[in-house]
Amino acid sequence: MDAAIAQARRERRQVIMIAAAGLFAACGYRAAGMEEIACRAGISKPVLYKSFSSKLELYLAVLHDAVRVLDETLGAALGRAEGMAAIVTATVAAVFDFADTHPRDAALLAGAAAAEEPSAQHVAHQAATLCARTLSQALAPYPLPRADHGWLVTAELIGIAQSCARDWAITGKALPKHEAVATTVGLCWNGLAGVQLSRTEKPDLPGPAG
Repeated sequence: MDAAIAQARRERRQVIMIAAAGLFAACGYRAAGMEEIACRAGISKPVLYKSFSSKLELYLAVLHDAVRVLDETLGAALGRAEGMAAIVTATVAAVFDFADTHPRDAALLAGAAAAEEPSAQHVAHQAATLCARTLSQALAPYPLPRADHGWLVTAELIGIAQSCARDWAITGKALPKHEAVATTVGLCWNGLAGVQLSRTEKPDLPGPAG
């Protein structure tokens, strides 16, 4: 009996988080209301508060779930990459895949970074730090001439990939994903000179999937 009750609570919690994630992603933390979330989840507001004591607690739970999805996406991509060029390509492709396949989670993390709520900003910072750490581990066999530059390289690579993927998604994905990924990889690997290479002078990089 206790196991059945616990299972029902877990299932209800998951339904609530899905409903909340959609609303938070669409209108942000401040504009989202618990009554609307309860309505979307098909429960009453008192029942909602039995699972989450406050809107902030619910918001942070949803954000942490989005961070988990991002970390799993990046980790899986980097686990198959060998060599610095392949790692750069895998990183960019993973971030674009996250924005493409999990648009709600991507919108949640972007909104958290710009939110006025300090705890939400902290989660967004944690996400960036976690991604940078995962990338640093992948790059560990290929040390830079100056080790103290490593944190900046990884943080900026993640930041560029996220910014480009976000802009690509919100502008309607007019460019095919593989082209958007290749352009971003060229920017990260060779700078603007790499993006401006002629067709006969393309950088020797592994082609991203997608």
